[in-house]
This record gives sequence, C-alpha cells and structure tokens, in this order.
Amino acid sequence: MHRLHCGNPKSGPIFAHAAGKPLAMVSLTIRFILPSLNVCEQCGKPKTKHLNANRAFKRDARIPEWHGWHAARRGLGSNLYRWGVPDMVILRILRPSNVSTTATYYLKTAAADVRNAMAKLENQSVEAGQSQLDTGGTLDSFFGARSSGIQ
Repeated sequence: MHRLHCGNPKSGPIFAHAAGKPLAMVSLTIRFILPSLNVCEQCGKPKTKHLNANRAFKRDARIPEWHGWHAARRGLGSNLYRWGVPDMVILRILRPSNVSTTATYYLKTAAADVRNAMAKLENQSVEAGQSQLDTGGTLDSFFGARSSGIQ
C-alpha cells in the first residue's frame, strides 16, 4: 500500500521525502511514530495535542512503547520467521549483509514457538509409530525421577 501511495517506484529509498531522497529516520520517529504511540488514555489524542487543562496527560498503557529501529527490525524479522517466510525472503526485506546476520540478530523465537515445534515433532513421531521413550535415561537426571514408560 505504501509503494502504491508513493506512485509505485521501481527503485530508491522505501521512505522518501518529496524530492525522492531518504527521510531522516530520527525525523520520522519524532514526527510520526512517537505521536502515534504516545496518546492520552482518556481522549486518545497525542501528547502534543492534549489541550485539556482540567486533567493531566496520562499515556495509554495498552499501546506499546517505542524501543527504536533495531527493535522494529528484529520484531519484523521474528514475525516473518514465525509465519514461515523463508530466510532468503526475510534477508531481502531486512537487507542485512548476509543470512547469518539475519539469523543472529533479527530472528528471535518465542518460548511458545519452541513448545509448538516440539509438540509438532512429538505428534509426527507418534503418527509414524515411533516410540517416545527415553531409552537412554537421559531425562532421569534432568527431572530427578524415572521417565514414564521406562523399565
């Protein structure tokens, strides 16, 4: 939608000002991002436009706080990864120097992702008829008791 709004350019910066040059990211943050995130809990207006002198401005805690461009890139990369987007596509979107940089700094898995992946592995092994027993007893020391089903 952004590309169409800008006249569908084939090259150049993603965020450009009227002359086609890149926007200053600090300016973008101050002029657009922070006012969108720092709004009044009661009236919904940005802090800069909060004119009601009868009550103090109180930021709406339901809206996330801005943590910078690195956090935005990492969040985008992590969400794309979670949705199953291939690494090379994420690389082209984030445009770091290499895939290793993308994986190291931008793709963060959540605990729920790890649990879901392990549940998928468990379900697939059951469907394939493979035993889930820890026959080597490697879990015994970790859990402090014999694993279920091991004799």
